[in-house]
Amino acid sequence: MSHQSARKAAQLGYKNVKVFDAGYPAWTQAYGAEPAAVAVKSGAEEGSIAIANFEKIQNENPQSVYLVDVRDPDEFAAGHFKTAVNIPVDELEEKVDTLPVDKPIVFVCSTGARSGESFYMLQDIKPELKKVYYLDAEVEYNKDGSYKIKKTQ
Repeated sequence: MSHQSARKAAQLGYKNVKVFDAGYPAWTQAYGAEPAAVAVKSGAEEGSIAIANFEKIQNENPQSVYLVDVRDPDEFAAGHFKTAVNIPVDELEEKVDTLPVDKPIVFVCSTGARSGESFYMLQDIKPELKKVYYLDAEVEYNKDGSYKIKKTQ
């Protein structure tokens, strides 16, 4: 960040803004590199993400995917993945333009049914989005952000 950018950031209300004249190398030395993105691997079902791959992404770099929880708001409030945004499946079509085009999108729910429905809906209404997946698994969410995933029976 240049000194001019730092002044502008301070004017916008940002605090503790630092300038690294040496650029990114100085930043990574001071704070460490960003976690590497984990490649998304397809699961057994069309459009699904492999469960082990999903868990690896959640453990190593959850910000590398755009995680959309398509359950109802009350279900989401009871517990969800920490990085998930809540877009209920019945609101997805009207909010499709809010989805990012620069990172993989992964839909989740509690059984894989609504997330699968969301995947296929997106294929119909926005086929140009190619990196779209859904978690075909049963997920038990806890209020603290912890969870248990098991393969759908």
